[in-house]
Amino acid sequence: MEDYAPYARHYSDRGFWSVVRRHHQKIPFLRDALGLYFCLKDPATPAWVRIAIIGALGYLVMPVDFLPDFIPLVGWVDDAAVVASVIAYIRSRIRDRHWEQADAWLQGRTV
Repeated sequence: MEDYAPYARHYSDRGFWSVVRRHHQKIPFLRDALGLYFCLKDPATPAWVRIAIIGALGYLVMPVDFLPDFIPLVGWVDDAAVVASVIAYIRSRIRDRHWEQADAWLQGRTV
């Protein structure tokens, strides 16, 4: 897996939710990003997993990345690849409850 730690400095809860709320209809991998977010917020999640997640979500919220997000159809491809690679890396640490929280958010319910 690539080292996404340098992108961690771009992450904040506020920045994450700003991107999610502004672009939620354009992000095809939003459930995956939300699953990572809820895994990050789980107190039972180990520190090494949190570091990987913060790097991925930092890349997602970074204002300028490899493929700018405003480019139709391809702007989110690099972000999706980063999120997918971190999910593959930490797959055993994402619990069903994290996916359920992501689904609840997507359905407009409070988590």
